[in-house]
Amino acid sequence: MAPFKMTPVEQVLEHINLKRNFVLQGGAGSGKTETLKQVVRSVTQDENAKKIVCITHTNKAADEIAERITGSLLVSTIHSFFGGLIRPYKTNIRKALPELFILPRFERSDEPESHIPETERRKAEHTKFKNSHEKLAKRRLIVLDEKTDKVAGKRDYDESPDIYIGEHNKLIEALNRKIQKVISTVDVNKISYNETPFDNFDDRSYGHDGLIQIACFLFDKYPMLGKILSDRYDCVFIDEFQDTSPDIIRILVESSSKNGLTLGLFGDSEQAIYDNGIGDVHHYIDTKKIHLVEKTDNYRCSPQVIEVANKFRCDGLKQKIALKTPPGSPPDTVESRQGSAKLYYAVAPAKEDTGEKKRDNRLHKEACEDALDLLVSVVGEKYPDFKHLKLTNKSIARETGFGGLWEVFGEAFRDTRENMKKILNRLQFEQLFTLVNLFNALPGDRRAYNKLITINKKAGFAIQSVADKTKLGEKLLHLSNSDLGAYEAIEFALRNKLIMKSDSHKAYIHNCHKKRTEFENDKALAEFKLLTEQGHNTKIRMQKALKDQPGEVLTVEIIEDEFEKFSRHLKKWAFFVQFFSNKLKIGEVLAYFRYEQGEGSFATMHKTKGTEIDDVIVVCNEYGWSKEYDFSSCFSSTKPTNPKESRSRKLLYVACSRTKTNLVCVRLASDSAEINRFKEIFSDIRLVELANNAKNSDPGK
Repeated sequence: MAPFKMTPVEQVLEHINLKRNFVLQGGAGSGKTETLKQVVRSVTQDENAKKIVCITHTNKAADEIAERITGSLLVSTIHSFFGGLIRPYKTNIRKALPELFILPRFERSDEPESHIPETERRKAEHTKFKNSHEKLAKRRLIVLDEKTDKVAGKRDYDESPDIYIGEHNKLIEALNRKIQKVISTVDVNKISYNETPFDNFDDRSYGHDGLIQIACFLFDKYPMLGKILSDRYDCVFIDEFQDTSPDIIRILVESSSKNGLTLGLFGDSEQAIYDNGIGDVHHYIDTKKIHLVEKTDNYRCSPQVIEVANKFRCDGLKQKIALKTPPGSPPDTVESRQGSAKLYYAVAPAKEDTGEKKRDNRLHKEACEDALDLLVSVVGEKYPDFKHLKLTNKSIARETGFGGLWEVFGEAFRDTRENMKKILNRLQFEQLFTLVNLFNALPGDRRAYNKLITINKKAGFAIQSVADKTKLGEKLLHLSNSDLGAYEAIEFALRNKLIMKSDSHKAYIHNCHKKRTEFENDKALAEFKLLTEQGHNTKIRMQKALKDQPGEVLTVEIIEDEFEKFSRHLKKWAFFVQFFSNKLKIGEVLAYFRYEQGEGSFATMHKTKGTEIDDVIVVCNEYGWSKEYDFSSCFSSTKPTNPKESRSRKLLYVACSRTKTNLVCVRLASDSAEINRFKEIFSDIRLVELANNAKNSDPGK
């Protein structure tokens, strides 16, 4: 007789009854939310009903859980929950607030690593010093309204590092004392959570990360907070635990051990695709502070997809097909869940060796990009209704109609997508998109019409007659014209009172004009721009050019110390010119917002987390992110050996496990060894010949 085996729900209930912390580890489509629902129902509907809070990371997730689960349960986002918990303790928040703004002292490495050459060690240390100096200069300007002397050049720093570090740390200590003093005198009622990603010293407010940092500081300093938490709740459940701050998990584990609170984690460490979360809780499992419950069901994917996805997991959990009976639909059967999982590949172009290394590398990179585009196109033609998942927004932008917009932002900002979202929203492009969307829903959608009229009335466009309605329609039709310049469309909407200019919009435009005027009147920047346009676009090339022919303002020494600053200013100047030019069309901006709303056949691998899609093409290419990802390492049965390989496996697992039925992976193979490794993951592997008449090659080969 087979030994009795408890179900995951039964195991979780046992841990709750024994007041033991637990983690329910389940792969994609395993029904973790359904398990959460069953657990809540079991522990809240008897005479010993538990008081439970379920913490999520987004409002959307909180709404979804609240809709699906009934009972004595509070559902809250992590920021709303901890914000509410600490809000009454205003004086204590004021004591914690300086922690968000004070700077650490600059410290040299005590024991330099012997395998690093001395020249590289010195260069790395000076770069670290410059970064610390840049933070100090920004913070002193905000707090003290004082400018800071420019950072010492590498040559000077290398001669007397201890002197420069000593002076630097004195400034940091003075700044930190000032921060402490200023905040200590602030009215506690004027300190607030600003509900943005940013902390703000000027208005004494803290953002999302700042709130978490303050909460952890208070839990560490005042253990009574843990007791207050346990008095309110018997259990704290966290959904998608892998994306939670390590410090939040730590304070909750510590509170549970001291106060009889039960911490329940629901999620999957193999879907930890963001670097700021805890990822896994192996340490707590190994030390028995958290007990592991595994859920191996997969109610989503076809068995063929499950087989492939399992091979990307590295935690030993192997999912298996589980059948469900959807309400009002026929029950699942093994036959009805069948699908496919294929890998299509082409061989990357050979790299030529002409002796000119940089030129050879550039040409090879371009040839590989062209080959990959062709491969994806050929496979996409065979599967026209499949959704394409790629690594980067950049690779998708040109496919979805906002390639020019992405290029303008990409050349100016390292974090392209975040800055694009922030600036477009400040300049009210999202409001414009909403207007156009509502207009395009007419005439059939009465709710869209009413909402459109309400928005325009608030902006000052009076609707008093049929003629006014006709005029509004004409203006919105003009806005929908993709030949309008992007900001030209905003100016048109403002002139015609379709939207009302916000204070944030006004401030951004004012700052743009100010900065642009500064750049245009900066003689040193003008020289830097000219040298760059002449091909002297690196520090070494520019210094060589200045040695041969000194500039009126620029010198070799200035370039040594300020090359990065001039580069940033030049990029920002170019951004202002390009963004406000009518060459950038409103159609691109509208296409970007449509993409953000999930329209179209393309998405990033990260963006699809938490979704399910019938049929998927996953493009396994790094798209320039080779420092962060290495998908070639995923096609192997051996475990990852470094963080990059682990990060790549997890992302590929997330992407592939979105698939309900048919999965197609696409890879441009670098060599025969990689091709041989494909067989460790896929049983159906197909070569696409690109060399001769690639457009007509057979992807079913």
